[in-house]
Amino acid sequence: MNHTDLLTISMPVYERKDFFRDALESALNQTVKCKVIVIDNCSSHDYFRQVCKEKGVTYYRNERNIGLAPNFAKGFELAKTKYVMNLQDDDLLAPEYVEAFVDAVEKYPDLDIFFTDFERLTPQGRLPHHHTLPFGYMDNGDTVIEYGIRYKLGFPYISSAIKRTKVDGFDEYDGGGSYDWAWLYSNADQFSFYGDSRKLYLFRDHEMQDTKRNLVRYVLTIPYIYEEILKKKVSDPKLKKMAEKAALDELVRLKAIANKKMIREFLRTDSVFSDYLREKLERDRLVNLLFCLPSLGVKFVYKSWRKLAAIL
Repeated sequence: MNHTDLLTISMPVYERKDFFRDALESALNQTVKCKVIVIDNCSSHDYFRQVCKEKGVTYYRNERNIGLAPNFAKGFELAKTKYVMNLQDDDLLAPEYVEAFVDAVEKYPDLDIFFTDFERLTPQGRLPHHHTLPFGYMDNGDTVIEYGIRYKLGFPYISSAIKRTKVDGFDEYDGGGSYDWAWLYSNADQFSFYGDSRKLYLFRDHEMQDTKRNLVRYVLTIPYIYEEILKKKVSDPKLKKMAEKAALDELVRLKAIANKKMIREFLRTDSVFSDYLREKLERDRLVNLLFCLPSLGVKFVYKSWRKLAAIL
């Protein structure tokens, strides 16, 4: 078999041209072919349309910029296949990705989410990531939730092919940051998973990433996930404590890397994440004290603690 009607690879794009052609070609050059679509979030240029026309790829363009998460969700609306995976315009798929996906679905027909391991593509070359991931078949997401607490968040949504009927609620976490983790971990106990331990996805690490341009939001989504999602998903008191500690660690990291102006500006925004921080500052004395401290002092302590933890 060299083609499947089970999967659509959707590429949500906006403005950034630099890596798009390579990403698109990695989706097209699969050992097992599948439908590929591109969804342009109303870019100011026509580059994506031109490349898609050249490659014979279906191209959609939004009439206005609808936001990052809704544009990712739109692929699930437009696709006609049972599963959809969002390939980011700066990343790469290994040629065997779709073939591995088809093999997994044939073994587990009720599968909701397929994912693979991945590598980081950096200016220094290919490097490993620092997450601990569960692999194999999981008939529910309890293991995914537990791994998120025990081994730090790291579920590879980037390499996930998801059953189209399971995708709902992206808009709740719109605006960037780890909205994909927030959505996935909040619903994980309702999904079945299969993780392929092969590194079939290349995540490009570069300075133009959305996470680096929206640093406060990205970091703040992580303690929110620990405390407002994962802690409430588990009954084990030990796991609850671990989730609380992980949330506090990430709030310390936020204070260490963001100045008062950045945090103040973020608190003016309207999202579940800004609501979370406002409530922490109002009700948690320790967090309130932390954010009253000078950033330079917190940064020094945080860096020293990181170095000590690395040695131990």
